Amino acid sequence: MAIEGHPATARRLRPSALCTALSVALLAAVPGAQAATINYSLGGYAEYSDNIALTESDPNEETTLGGTLDFDVNQVGRNTTLTARGGIEYLYYTGDLYDDDVRTGLAGQFAWTTWQDRLKLIVEDYASYEPIDVLQSNAPDNQQQVNVFVTGADLNIRPGSVTGGEVKVRYNNYYAEKTDDFDGDRYSASASLVQRPGPTTRLRLTVEGSQVDYDDQELNANYRRKDIYGSYNRTLANIDVELIVGYSWVELTSFDGAEDSSPLFRLVGNWRPTARSTLNAGLYYQFSDAALDLVSRADTIGGPPIGDQADDLTVTPDVYQQRRLQLGYHFTGERFDFDVLPYYENNDYVDPTVESEGSYGIGLGMTYRFQPTLYTTLQLSRSYRSFDAFERDDDDFAMYLAVTKLLTGNWSISFDLRHQERDSNLAEASYDENAAIFSVRYTR
Repeated sequence: MAIEGHPATARRLRPSALCTALSVALLAAVPGAQAATINYSLGGYAEYSDNIALTESDPNEETTLGGTLDFDVNQVGRNTTLTARGGIEYLYYTGDLYDDDVRTGLAGQFAWTTWQDRLKLIVEDYASYEPIDVLQSNAPDNQQQVNVFVTGADLNIRPGSVTGGEVKVRYNNYYAEKTDDFDGDRYSASASLVQRPGPTTRLRLTVEGSQVDYDDQELNANYRRKDIYGSYNRTLANIDVELIVGYSWVELTSFDGAEDSSPLFRLVGNWRPTARSTLNAGLYYQFSDAALDLVSRADTIGGPPIGDQADDLTVTPDVYQQRRLQLGYHFTGERFDFDVLPYYENNDYVDPTVESEGSYGIGLGMTYRFQPTLYTTLQLSRSYRSFDAFERDDDDFAMYLAVTKLLTGNWSISFDLRHQERDSNLAEASYDENAAIFSVRYTR
C-alpha cells in the first residue's frame, strides 16, 4: 500500500492491453460463450502528504488528485472461462513535484476448451506497479509498470478417465517499464501422468523443462531449469490441499555454466472450519524468479490485486532459491471482520555475485460496521528486511484508518488517514510520512 507513481514517459502498447483485447475477441468468436458478469467501481480522491518523496531530510508536502476505475469480470460458458480483476488509476500532482501518471493492475485468465475436452488454449496476464530499486523508498519516482504475459496449450490424454496424461506448453513474456534487465522470454513444456482415484482427488507425476532468455545478453542471466515432481490435490467441502514434492536443477547458461540443484517442496492449504472463518497456509522451498513470484502471488484472482501483495519484490532477472512461509486467518462476522497475515521469506540467488535477501512481517486488518451504511477499517503492517552482502536492516511500519459512509446503493464517501515509517541503519534511508485522503466512489 505504498505511494505509487512515477514520471510520465512515452509508453508503448503493453502486453496487458493486448491480452485484454485478445481475450475479448476470443470470447466473442468462440461458440457457446455466454455473457460475462462485470462489476466495476469509479472513484475520485484528493490526498495530502507531508512527505511525498519519503525522505529522511527536507520533506516535501504535496496534494495529489486521482481518479480510479476498478473492475472484476467473470464468465463461464460451455467451453470458455474468463476471470479478471484489475484497475486503472490516474494521478495528478498539484505541486508539480512529479509528472502526471497513469498506472494499471491486472490479473486475468482466459481459457478455451475444445476437441471434446482434450485441448485447452489459455491466455493470462499479470500487471502491477513495483519498485525500480527495492533499496530505495516507494516514492513516486521509484515506481514502474511490470507485466507478465502467458499463453499456451494443454493437451489432455483420456480426459475423464481414472488414469490419463497431460502435456503442457507455455510461452511467457516479461516486461518492466524501467528495469530493462527484466525484459525477456520464457519457454516451457511439461508431461504428466495423471491419476484420478475419486472426484475430489488428483495425483500427478510430472517432468518439466524450461528455458529463460533475457533481451540483454550481456547480463549473463539466461538459465535452463529441469524439474521432476509428484503432486497431490484434494478438494473437499471445507478444505483444499495441494502438495508438491520433487527435485529441481538450474543451470546459468550464460554465467560460465554455474549450476545448482535443490529439493522442490510446496504445500498450500485452505481450511474453512466454520462458515465465518478461513485458515490458509503456504510453505515454499523452490527455485523462483521475480516473474514467477508475481504470477504465484496472483494465483487467487479473487484475492488482493497483485501490486498490494508484491511491493517488496526485487524486479531483476536473477533466479534464486526461495524459502517462504505464509499464513492467513480471515473471520467475517455480522459487524466485525478480521484478517491476520504473517510471513517469512529468504531468497538465496544462484548467481554468486548477487546479494541474498530476507524479510519477515505481519499484516492485520479489521473492519467494524456501526450501521449497515457506516463502517470503519483499520490496517496495520510491520516488516523487517535484511541483506547478506552488506550490513543493512530496514524496519517498516504502516497504519491505515478509514471511515466509509454508503450514501445510496451505489455511492459512497470515505475519509482515510495513513502513517508509514522506515527505520534503517543506512544513512538517509529512514523516513516518516503522514497523509489524509478524501474519496468519492460509485460502485456497480
